[in-house]
Amino acid sequence: MAIMKTEVGQTTLFVNVLSLKKYDKIIVSMSGGKDSLACLLHLLELGVSRRKIELVHQCVDGGPDDEEFMDWPVTEAYCKAISKYFGIPIYFQWRKGGILGEIMRSDSLTNDVYFEQKVKRSKKVVKLETTRGAKATRLKFPAMKADLRTRWCSSSAKIDPFRRALNNNPDYVGKKILVITGERREESSNRAKYEEVELHQCNSGKKLVHSWRPVIDWKEEKVWDIIKRWKIQPHPSYMLGWSRMSCFGCIFSSPNHWAMMRQIAPERFEKLVDLEKEINHTIDNKLTLEEKAKKGNLDLLPAGEELKYWTKIAMGKVFSVEDIIVQDWKLPIGAFRGSAGGPT
Repeated sequence: MAIMKTEVGQTTLFVNVLSLKKYDKIIVSMSGGKDSLACLLHLLELGVSRRKIELVHQCVDGGPDDEEFMDWPVTEAYCKAISKYFGIPIYFQWRKGGILGEIMRSDSLTNDVYFEQKVKRSKKVVKLETTRGAKATRLKFPAMKADLRTRWCSSSAKIDPFRRALNNNPDYVGKKILVITGERREESSNRAKYEEVELHQCNSGKKLVHSWRPVIDWKEEKVWDIIKRWKIQPHPSYMLGWSRMSCFGCIFSSPNHWAMMRQIAPERFEKLVDLEKEINHTIDNKLTLEEKAKKGNLDLLPAGEELKYWTKIAMGKVFSVEDIIVQDWKLPIGAFRGSAGGPT
């Protein structure tokens, strides 16, 4: 048993961290990116029983009936394939309307949250109505800031749906839960300040919830090494030259990534361009997306048939479990390309 320190207001608490065997549930926040995948593989190498692990994924564009807008179309299918290959269940969570719904919010509460809950051998979708809070108007993109109050895409589309699902799922009552996320200090100066272990905000008298960032001190090389060791196919975005698997239309995308998006998915790029004009607000404080893309180049994109193949996969909604393992594993073109294209 280890001791961890966590800050609550002005008070420093010392909390007993259990051995991995003593948690009833270990919940891995699975974005589909390399770091969350490395977390899962690390748990398995530590000998954690797959029966204790659950994967959760927040659908940033909302539910099945909502419009594709910010995310890679293939991401949910890729996460399902990971789930199926390892025999570990995955549960999806989302806010109605996703990020686009929040951008277009006008004199209203934020939209309701939905989450999948296990029911015997199946799942059901649970709706959590938003009844509290103040009505507000956004009509703005999230700010390119570390502060989640202004860079609200992460808090609204990911953190809050996860929190509400965890707090309202009766399956977790009375359980000891460990939440796993894949932040790494190498990624940014802000993440360098994160604690490796801490008391999760969902901890309560009804359930014990700890948070662990097992790869926080890993260098990128170690992340790719464990994925290579397991011969897992990385998310298609890496094969197309993206360095981090965040939203396809991530607000932190570099000029190169906007140019690359315009090249492989012009209709998706135009959606964002049109929205900037509609709401009279740009993602970047100084440049429109069209201006920013013009400053970029396509040097990171693969060429020829490889480009055609991975574009088709990335922009589709099918990813086979048979494609998860790659015997002739190769480092993706997006590896070691720096932190552009992801959150701070």
